[in-house]
Amino acid sequence: MSPRLTRISLVQQGVIAQNEFAKLLMMGSRGLIELAAPLTDEERRDFEIHIHGSYSSALAVQVKSVMQLVRLSKNVRGLHCQFRVRAAHVVNDPLFWYFFACLDRKTMRFADPTFLVPSHIVHQQASPVKSGGFWTFTVQASMELVSADRWAPYRVNTVDLGTKALAIMRRQRPGESTSSLLALPDLVWLQRR
Repeated sequence: MSPRLTRISLVQQGVIAQNEFAKLLMMGSRGLIELAAPLTDEERRDFEIHIHGSYSSALAVQVKSVMQLVRLSKNVRGLHCQFRVRAAHVVNDPLFWYFFACLDRKTMRFADPTFLVPSHIVHQQASPVKSGGFWTFTVQASMELVSADRWAPYRVNTVDLGTKALAIMRRQRPGESTSSLLALPDLVWLQRR
């Protein structure tokens, strides 16, 4: 076998992670979450996700993955993910989120836990360093469930990812078109839960 074929490439890793993310959202939400991959990737988003039939709560998500964990201390495993973003493309928006996970080579799935984090939190807390026209971000999150590190509030097990994403989308502010409807006099707003 050729040495070039013995490792998964970064492109292959990205495709696997994106497909695993999509599977977990669809199955974990019992089909309520719809995903669309943009035709172009100029805005650094892998998916636009929304609740089926509800477009005002859509999120853009960038999927980041690693293939191995690191030791943060003697008994603590950690996810260490470093990535660069052109300064002009750093987006801090409540509707733009990052998903971080470790692809386990043995089980061929994401290791628990994973992390679903708002973009502004990543850009503030992921040890940002600017060099030239780029920012480098480093997420170093404990995989230990008892950890209380800065990433703990965004930790989510794979089986809970769909319901977590649903909860985030349901909390989002109404879209501009919905806001204009709310301004109408005598309007009654009903929401199905």
